[in-house]
Amino acid sequence: MTSDAIDVKEAMRSFREDALFFNDHHREFLRLYPDQWVAVYGKQVAGADADLGRLLEDLKARGYPLRSLVVRRVETNPMKLIV
Repeated sequence: MTSDAIDVKEAMRSFREDALFFNDHHREFLRLYPDQWVAVYGKQVAGADADLGRLLEDLKARGYPLRSLVVRRVETNPMKLIV
């Protein structure tokens, strides 16, 4: 296996762990960051903001790898879709 393949595999594993961390802490995030975008990296909250663009600019300025972040909006009243 090449080092590039190992790096991709590690990045995917880390991203999955961060996504699971986000899911496991959703209720806490709902209390702390209602109706905000929340970014997780390394199983920690990297930032939160009501404005996605502002959040991404802040994270970029602080050196976070934007493609590796789990970013989701924490909705107090999520839209329900009927399909």
